[in-house]
Amino acid sequence: MTMRYFTFTLIPLEDSDFHPTIAALKEDPDITPEQMKYISLREDKTGVVLVGLRGDEAAAEAVFEAHPSALDWELIPGDSGFYAYVHFDDSDPAVGLLQLLDDYRLVLDLPLQFTSEGWLRVTVIGSDDNIQEALANVPDSIKAEATEMGTFQPDDSRAVAGLTERQREVLEAAVELGYYEVPRQATYEEIAEACDCTVGTVGEHLNRIEARIIASTVN
Repeated sequence: MTMRYFTFTLIPLEDSDFHPTIAALKEDPDITPEQMKYISLREDKTGVVLVGLRGDEAAAEAVFEAHPSALDWELIPGDSGFYAYVHFDDSDPAVGLLQLLDDYRLVLDLPLQFTSEGWLRVTVIGSDDNIQEALANVPDSIKAEATEMGTFQPDDSRAVAGLTERQREVLEAAVELGYYEVPRQATYEEIAEACDCTVGTVGEHLNRIEARIIASTVN
């Protein structure tokens, strides 16, 4: 069975959010949620999460103390910012979203990243049918907006794994011919000849490949 990965953005609709505790953190002007390093659903349908935060630790403490949906919590120092390890209650849609992973045997590719809008960028790994069925059952209060999909290759970085077959062919030819050596040993013309395509096509593919890999490295 071919395993696929599917990257999408989870967007809370109207006045909803992923969980009351997350909503409170996002509403505080002194705290910025950046990522979820770990998240898991427990047998009792509560959950645990290790969320990366930037900002005022005292403000985060006040949020957790004020919200009963945070059953237990601890702040952990980080290299930049800090982390909160939180045992959270069984509020939806967070629990419903995590239950989909178990129901459809999907693997969550961690960490999950918060966007500048406060949305959540998520990648899951599984069979194509199971991914599609899970997406069809995302809670109504959340919109899942697809951004990337492809064949999962565990030995590749996400940037390279997401390339099309033609882009991978051009990249492999460029590497083999010495295009990325210093000094450069190959030209667009030589890569085009090896791949049986035009010089313009080689340039377009390499520009997109390099943009993807650079973006993946700095994000």
